[in-house]
Amino acid sequence: MSGWFFEKVFERVVEGRVVGCGRLCNDFVEVPFVVAEGVNFLYIEFEYDGAGCRLMLGLMDSTGSLRGWCSRCTDKRIRVFISRSSATPGHVPGDIVAGVWRAIVRLDSVSKDGCNYRLRVVGYNTALGDMEFDYLGDVLSKLAKVVNLQEFGLRYPEIFAVSEFAHSCSGNWFEERRTLHSHGGSGWYRGDLHMHTVHSDGRNTLCELLSLAVSRGLDFIVLTDHNTISQNTELVKMRGFCRGLLAIPGMEVTTFYGHVNALGIDKYIDFRRKSREDFEKLVDDIHSAGGIASINHPTIFREPFCRDCPFRYRDLRRFDAVEVWNGPWHLFNNESLSWWHTIVAEGYRVTAVGGSDYHGSNLARLGEPTTWVYAESLNPEGILRGIRMGRVFITHRPEGPIIEVKAIDNSGRVHTIGDEIAESVAKWIELEVSIEMAKKYTFRILTERNVHKIVDIDSNEFKHRERIDVRDAKLIRIEIGKYRNPHELIPQNSDDILALTNPIYITTEGFIL
Repeated sequence: MSGWFFEKVFERVVEGRVVGCGRLCNDFVEVPFVVAEGVNFLYIEFEYDGAGCRLMLGLMDSTGSLRGWCSRCTDKRIRVFISRSSATPGHVPGDIVAGVWRAIVRLDSVSKDGCNYRLRVVGYNTALGDMEFDYLGDVLSKLAKVVNLQEFGLRYPEIFAVSEFAHSCSGNWFEERRTLHSHGGSGWYRGDLHMHTVHSDGRNTLCELLSLAVSRGLDFIVLTDHNTISQNTELVKMRGFCRGLLAIPGMEVTTFYGHVNALGIDKYIDFRRKSREDFEKLVDDIHSAGGIASINHPTIFREPFCRDCPFRYRDLRRFDAVEVWNGPWHLFNNESLSWWHTIVAEGYRVTAVGGSDYHGSNLARLGEPTTWVYAESLNPEGILRGIRMGRVFITHRPEGPIIEVKAIDNSGRVHTIGDEIAESVAKWIELEVSIEMAKKYTFRILTERNVHKIVDIDSNEFKHRERIDVRDAKLIRIEIGKYRNPHELIPQNSDDILALTNPIYITTEGFIL
């Protein structure tokens, strides 16, 4: 066993009970435990019982850093490991710093009789602590050369928690890279802002997701696993694997009171939020980390589908974006669009975005919908700046339709999606709209109050031009679809929506920020 060592440093068991009292209680309880010195492989086992009980587990280390959140752990027995070099998906590898760690237990459902739990923690000093477990078979083959696997498994059963972690980014995952339409300079880039991998409750590894994004023709994606940044940690190791695709770090802050995408952050954002003030602070924390705060599916999937998906604090206005289009249009998106439209009509600058919310299932495909962002360059700063500026339109698929909008004011200045036109210097605009790949659909020009114009698209290279008196509108935006009633300002879920743009804004006294 030269070069191999296995030493159990400590084992601790903590038992307890939580009693149900609905949302009057805290949503989380913390269970502290002490980690000894000299550990490089930590095994955690969490079990609970009781009819009607559902608990979820996160881990915080002795430095106060979140080391994991187990969104995919739905059984009443949860097993995870963290080592210096590897970890169960959803958990961040790194040094096992001695001191008081905490299990963060989320009380998803607690029966009136309460829930009993048992936390068992085992710390090892082992050669496996410095191994990267890209493939379980590789680990077992190495072990088999130096130990009797059966005897070893009986003596150190916790070590085989690595069986929960089996994926590979080695080899030529992206050998068949194709040239994307992107040129890298200023222009419109297509992407997806909402998706999940095995680091939370998705089915795909990060490698598989990146490969799929390339095959779908996307230029960029944002990694938004629930309540963890482990996907971003893995991404750092994979920079050379995704040429031609920009992968931006992020996180979906998932609470009982709504979900908020933190786009462009690579540090942990505390997801334990409950009050309106908590969510105001959440937006501040995301901004401090250099990210964009985007409210996900604010009106979608009420119970029994997803009790915590709707956003509770809809009077809040400090966020940067709203996901008005989540997955297929027909899944209750019109209420989200209506809420966002109300916000911008009030005078707030909030960007409408889309996201597939892809989990690897057949419900939604990656890139459906696609969020197009105008950026000066294809990098995280460029994409995030484009979103902040509202230079965004959304299409039902990566292929399009492709939209170009120009507004030429009476001084000859040219404006586009997301721009502001001051009413004091422009009395009218000449609106030019070009649309590709939307033949036989209907094109609508919308203001904050009404449907200004309805036009049937008669070719796949459609153009429309008209003069609009800007004194009659606060904003102008474009929408394409097939409508049961095209005169209704907000489309129905039963309508077929192909695309929608963010507004060109007509300003009088400025925006509310």
